[in-house]
Amino acid sequence: MTSRCMLFFFALFVCLLPQASQCIPLSIDRRPFGYGARATGGAAGNTTVTVTSMPALRAALLLPSPKTILISGTLHGADVGNASLATCDIYIATSTVPQYNFTEYILSLNSTYTALVAAAAAAKTSFSGHANASEYLTLLRRQNGWRPLAANSQKRWVAVEVPSNTTLVGLPGATLSGVNIKLSSVSNVVIRNLHIIPPADCFPAPESWPANWNARYDAISVVTATTLWLDGLTLQSHPNASLALESLGFDGWLVDRTDGLLDIEDGSDAITLSHSVIANHGKSLLFGGGNKEADRDLGKMRITLWGNRFEASRSRNPLMRFGTYEIVNCVFVARNDKAPLWGDGGQGDPPTEVDAKPFQYHFGVYNQSSVVTQGNVFRQTGLYPQDLSRVFAYSDLTRADIPAKYCAREEKAWGSMFNGEPVDLGEIQRKTMEYNIAAANGKLVEGGLVDDCTPFEKAEGRFPQTFRSAADMEKYVDTQAGHTQGLHSFT
Repeated sequence: MTSRCMLFFFALFVCLLPQASQCIPLSIDRRPFGYGARATGGAAGNTTVTVTSMPALRAALLLPSPKTILISGTLHGADVGNASLATCDIYIATSTVPQYNFTEYILSLNSTYTALVAAAAAAKTSFSGHANASEYLTLLRRQNGWRPLAANSQKRWVAVEVPSNTTLVGLPGATLSGVNIKLSSVSNVVIRNLHIIPPADCFPAPESWPANWNARYDAISVVTATTLWLDGLTLQSHPNASLALESLGFDGWLVDRTDGLLDIEDGSDAITLSHSVIANHGKSLLFGGGNKEADRDLGKMRITLWGNRFEASRSRNPLMRFGTYEIVNCVFVARNDKAPLWGDGGQGDPPTEVDAKPFQYHFGVYNQSSVVTQGNVFRQTGLYPQDLSRVFAYSDLTRADIPAKYCAREEKAWGSMFNGEPVDLGEIQRKTMEYNIAAANGKLVEGGLVDDCTPFEKAEGRFPQTFRSAADMEKYVDTQAGHTQGLHSFT
């Protein structure tokens, strides 16, 4: 029996399962490829269940593997039963530190403010509505230690661990809202056809004023995991292009409660992200956690991105460290209102509102990474629609003896496009490299990044299909990327 026929009968079998109220909305022509080509998930098992709630999903994840879990409807990570969703106040109240207060935590980090409270305490007077300034000062000093304890209360609800040899498939329109999927020290997992919105962290920590924060939750967190196929996903933290941030109402702080959409780190390997939409986010894809993970990442962290659309994704499309990365046949849609670092950005439409998290860059080429791009399309609007200086960003490329490597490879019949015109990404990366070296910003030294295509496998036969033109590729990605609301044809 041919593989196509086998896929057809599998799709038909799933449609006829008693617990499957609808057919799996996947094209039978899709199968894993790229670095994640060997992923089979739960296909070898006889267990297939449909879940319609978070408690049911948590229970299904505990079933013996291999297994396939079909997700129907919208599942909320904050689902506490009785048709109600938990709030930050509920997480605090049910934690071991119900005295924690987010506003007081932020105030406790302000040395000027705490000095005033300390002065009032020394004078044994009240302070800003607190009758006993000394007791208030003690309360403030405990907030920082209480924060992680309160945060663990939220984690118990919103984070779910997916075991090895598991397939998660969304039925039409399936959404995981406020859910953090964790793939930790597992292998052979397939996740397909899901809209995933990461949790808003009730307990973020500020990094720098006014809007840089360290939040806890991604849509998908991958740590020391191997052989993964992530396909047909929509990952986003905001329902539209606006990244409006919450104002604390004092000191000009704007709270960003989001982390990443997909973080992969700590020696993970053999992963493909395909046919997915990455949208409306500030820091989207982080591949490689930092210098501390170099020994675990080198020789691993092989990741394929193919057929994805990035829309209003402000940075990290992706950010790459240490591993080997191929970015092929993807579409990048951005609004750029920041002045060019080099070159002429053209003149476009001014923004209608101030964006606290404006577009920064697409490809972050960092420590010893090897990156190949091929046949990608960029559509850019904004105040500087023709700015090419923000396609690449560099950091930690400070050793010529262990350089990062970049390969600008193109399709046989066509090349990458920027606003409808051919673009030489190799030339763009060289100009951006020259700018960073001249700026002496400490991010890049001469020889810290080199043109080199030797680390990469040949493209022929490696990806699901080839395209005759950039327009054909754009049309395919625009229609095929993301989770489906209806059924793909089985013919």
